[in-house]
Amino acid sequence: MQRKELEKHLKEIKEELNQLIPNYLDEGILIYQIGSKVQIELSEEFNIQQDFELNFKSVFLEFIFNLQKQKMIQKQIFNPPKSISDLFLGSYFNLDDVPKIRRHPILKNIIDHINQRINHFFQNQISTLKFLIDQQKLIDSYSTRSSPIVIDIEIDSNLKTPEEQQQKELKQEQELIQLAQYQNPTQEQLNCPYCVCKKSNQTVQKQLALRCAICKNYFHSSCLRIEKPKKVFVCPECILIGIDPLHELKESILDPVIFQSVEGMTNQFTQKFQMKNRLLSEQLIELRSIKIDGQYEDISWPDLGDLQLNGKKILDFRPLANNSSLKKRKDEKLMLNIEYGQVNILTIRELNGTSEMKAYRINQGIPYMLGIFQVKVYKLSEFIKKVKMDQSCLLGIEQSKKFIQLSFLQNQFDEVTMESIKVSLDCVYDLNQIQTPARGNICEHIQCFSLENLVTMMKNVTPRKWKCPICKQMILGLQIDAYQMCILTIIKQYNLKINEVSFNQFGEVENPELRELLKQQESTLPDSTRSNNNRVIQLEQISQRILKISNQVVAEPKNKYKPAPPLPEPKPIKKIGNSFCDAILID
Repeated sequence: MQRKELEKHLKEIKEELNQLIPNYLDEGILIYQIGSKVQIELSEEFNIQQDFELNFKSVFLEFIFNLQKQKMIQKQIFNPPKSISDLFLGSYFNLDDVPKIRRHPILKNIIDHINQRINHFFQNQISTLKFLIDQQKLIDSYSTRSSPIVIDIEIDSNLKTPEEQQQKELKQEQELIQLAQYQNPTQEQLNCPYCVCKKSNQTVQKQLALRCAICKNYFHSSCLRIEKPKKVFVCPECILIGIDPLHELKESILDPVIFQSVEGMTNQFTQKFQMKNRLLSEQLIELRSIKIDGQYEDISWPDLGDLQLNGKKILDFRPLANNSSLKKRKDEKLMLNIEYGQVNILTIRELNGTSEMKAYRINQGIPYMLGIFQVKVYKLSEFIKKVKMDQSCLLGIEQSKKFIQLSFLQNQFDEVTMESIKVSLDCVYDLNQIQTPARGNICEHIQCFSLENLVTMMKNVTPRKWKCPICKQMILGLQIDAYQMCILTIIKQYNLKINEVSFNQFGEVENPELRELLKQQESTLPDSTRSNNNRVIQLEQISQRILKISNQVVAEPKNKYKPAPPLPEPKPIKKIGNSFCDAILID
């Protein structure tokens, strides 16, 4: 018997068994009758909107088959099976560690029944299986004699001893802790020295504090009027500084300060400032302001009032009418014309809305953060070249692979089944092949867009709102993906007809031809392109999430200080999760 013939027999057995699984499920449901209360719970768990009895079977079958495929990928079990080991290990549903199964004992009973029936199926096939085992040993003995490489295909070849498994999990957790770049907050940090309340002397309503993903400082959620924190929290100061990458901050003339609006009153804010360095030809002085209303992602000025510089009015604030079709007034940054060394006085007056102004949208009592900055204004081509040449913007190939690995691991913790991550090589803007693959520095998707298209789009938009076209997240900095850049270079070089690539859980390209070409290409690249030590916010955030390190803490006052929960130390007895032990390989 040849190996291809053996694999054909194994495939036929697996297909016959898969056709019987729905019958085994029916038997399990009949034996362990699902009561009305449990039906309601399972309907919510599996999002079954109507007719539970009609839909549960198909939904649950899809669920367990997807998990089985996922585990086969993790344990490198071939499907269709190429050995008796693949047939056995890829047939049983070992799902005791899956949270949805653990939460509902009746599901575990049904799975156990299916596994018992699979066992009976193999017992009924015992003569055929013994024959195939003998044939496999014979084939393997031939291949061993003819090849210097000995391939071990014993049934337990994919299984690790408890000690090896424990060491693997310990190594993975140590790698995650290193990637997380997390340090316990000090008492000074828990005091939130950079928060709005410290800049404006306002009272803190709630002590819950959020850690900024960029600057890593803590801010009270109540001070920022945040009711439901986003997946990635960025503080208003970091947003004010990075709100327009085309206008790069070179120097702060007036560090971010708070102008506190007062409800029902005419209010005035005055601040002195001075330019200490002369402007270069491509530089400007820019006044920026954002509203601290929990949604501070755009430039915003008070609804009603004016702004004066050295006693001269330079801007009027006019509110939108209640019946305006605009959701928000389109405010923009303000360019200031000031002299080097001169002491300047900035005045913001917020006027109280009169009874005649009831037809307009006027919100008072909201704080604003504003700052004055010396910025460099880039031309389009100059900015694109700057980002492509800036090593701090580069996500190295090894970092990109880790990013993919962690994305798989995070999805598995969220009970999202994935066999691969597919990435389009066409830009979402024009559907043409991506020129320079880029993403925002806090975006957590693998998909890239074309840097050139994004910058061109932003250059022509007024007011300029830097948003990711894929996830709609703010773009405060840009990241070039060296891995996808290499893939695109190879496709162009060899004129390959590929417009989409799939990555496996190890971060490798699934297309064998492309993977081989990538290996040849990577060996010729400089070290900085293969791997670098740049800070990658996405790797930090995802690692912290997997390790269940929260970016929310209770910021106790000094007299009631309690230390924050320590970063979990890796211990031999600690497990990240049995079902995810092979999901990530980080060397």
